[in-house]
Amino acid sequence: MSSFTVAAGRTPEGTAWLSVRQAASLLGRHRTRVYELVRSGDLVAEQTAGGLRVERTSLERWLVAGGTPGGPLSAPNAWASIGLASGDAFLSQRTLGLLARAEDASRARARLTSQTLLELAPRLRRRATLHVQHVPPDVLTTLERDASLVRSGASAAAPYAWDELAADMPWTLDAYVQAEWLRRLQTTLDRTRAVPTSRSILLRVVDGPWPFPTHCQLAPQLLAALDLLDYPNAAARRRGHDVLHGLATLEPSTVARRTAKARARLGALVGKTLGGGADRPPRAVLDGDPRTDTPAAAAHIVGVLWVRASQGASVKELRAATGITRERLEAAYAYLLEHPPLGLLVQRQRDELQLVSAPEVSRSVERDLGHPRPVPLSKPAMEVLTIVAYKQPIARAGIEHIRGASSDSALDTLLIHGLVAFDQHHLLVTTRAFLDFACLRELADLPQPEDVDVEQIRQEFVQAS
Repeated sequence: MSSFTVAAGRTPEGTAWLSVRQAASLLGRHRTRVYELVRSGDLVAEQTAGGLRVERTSLERWLVAGGTPGGPLSAPNAWASIGLASGDAFLSQRTLGLLARAEDASRARARLTSQTLLELAPRLRRRATLHVQHVPPDVLTTLERDASLVRSGASAAAPYAWDELAADMPWTLDAYVQAEWLRRLQTTLDRTRAVPTSRSILLRVVDGPWPFPTHCQLAPQLLAALDLLDYPNAAARRRGHDVLHGLATLEPSTVARRTAKARARLGALVGKTLGGGADRPPRAVLDGDPRTDTPAAAAHIVGVLWVRASQGASVKELRAATGITRERLEAAYAYLLEHPPLGLLVQRQRDELQLVSAPEVSRSVERDLGHPRPVPLSKPAMEVLTIVAYKQPIARAGIEHIRGASSDSALDTLLIHGLVAFDQHHLLVTTRAFLDFACLRELADLPQPEDVDVEQIRQEFVQAS
């Protein structure tokens, strides 16, 4: 279900192949359509001395999935959906950081509530480009020890106890790799003499930013099962289908909250609890129209953000829920900045808003959750974070030019923690997690950049964290 290109070599045993003319005839389309489907990754193809040929099973899968609503998702959106569905916090955080816009995260969550991952599988094929390669045994041995590969599909069978996939698989190795890694492998193979005992491997090449956390060597079970759907082997596809079909339906993480009156009815002192309220003044109620009254609009926004819990909401979603204009929403947001709810504040990252606990109550929240205080970042990481915060969007080369030193390790640390991410132009920007880390409501709350001292800012961030 991923984009697919194949290097010339021996055809895997048991696989039926079609010429381009035959594939076009089965599709009822012109041959140019077959080439388009190969380039987009919808069909599995192999370039041979006699020309391009198409795997029959991939053609059959495309015909079955052709009626799936919605076109293929872009690679970042596909990875975000996989990360959210995987249940892996690190993968989810990393893949959400690949999204160009904040509202794309809300769309990914909504997509998973309306469709199962098995139903979404045909739309996720552009997450990687599949490349079949034939390698000598000694090169295969080296690859199997390479820690930079992320094993998936049948290569993840042993850790996940998929015993029926231990043999008779079309590929000896199935792994995700980066595009630069594949280029290095191809250079090595060009210098290696071909041998008749070459083994077939499947490489899933990620052309964009790497979606996996650092040191990850095994794909999550959900992703490994999803990759099994690409196999011509019926047992592999059946295992992938069973794993994905067995996943529970994902629902929005909304916490049910009872009112104080409802909680009191469950207590032993019901009469005393309810009776004591007669002496209290009535609760203040905002009965204004949110479309014309700014405090009322602010109250409606807080109510929506409260129900959305940790998900937050975009400006577009808040406007749809409250029925107010963009101008009224901005006025309500300004009102909330001046009159924040006690113990809370509305945090904003571009057009994404979220209700969070205020910094002054953070110690009580941490004690309640049992979470230790975060370990401060290293000085190089804080320097890079400060540069991104004040110079965003900025390229990696720009950071190294300002620091005068390599920033790869520090930047990897920030990406893993989700404090920075790449935008649609592959430039670095800060994330909502950065606002939490620095205890800021929005980027406008950053100190003025005049005479900024990196060490001073680092100390302020350490104290705030």
